[in-house]
Amino acid sequence: MKLGKLLWTTGSILINITIGIYIYLSSKAPLEPIERHNYVNENWDVYGMHWKAEFLFMTMIAIGALYFAFNLRKVSWTIITVGQLILLSTYPIMLGGYENTSFELSQMANQMATIVFVFGNLIFLGGLLKLYLSDIYLKKWLKWTAIALSGITFLTFFVTFIGIIDWKQALMVGPLINVLYLINAYYGMKLNVE
Repeated sequence: MKLGKLLWTTGSILINITIGIYIYLSSKAPLEPIERHNYVNENWDVYGMHWKAEFLFMTMIAIGALYFAFNLRKVSWTIITVGQLILLSTYPIMLGGYENTSFELSQMANQMATIVFVFGNLIFLGGLLKLYLSDIYLKKWLKWTAIALSGITFLTFFVTFIGIIDWKQALMVGPLINVLYLINAYYGMKLNVE
């Protein structure tokens, strides 16, 4: 298996673990913003390590997407790659903007990271929707599942980006994105890039 395929597939599987960990960490953190800020800093060893692992897995996905973009020369893979590169810029904001910073500075970092994250996902999911609409590798039921999941999540991030719903409401599609990442992993294994 080519390294690009391996990175795309492995990153797509491992990112689900970090999503699960994030849900668990969020459930333990206080809801009140200042208390939450203090909680994150008191538990920075866990939060920092989590975001570093997620940064690594998202980088693996980005390298895999770049590999497919170069080798398959399809605009969908270029869009996916651009979305992933935008998403990667979220992590330095989070890693540098939360630890031992004032509440106000961490709030600003959080707002910046959220905007970048929503926009990056919007582009990434739009690329996936285009990819799966023209797919020839998956069985029909899986292809249509991937189209439905990427379409629903793309629309969710679109309405979040333009301000119709907020970020907390958009998180409701989290389980759909988990399944989509697993389909992405399978799709990466099925691609013939020789």
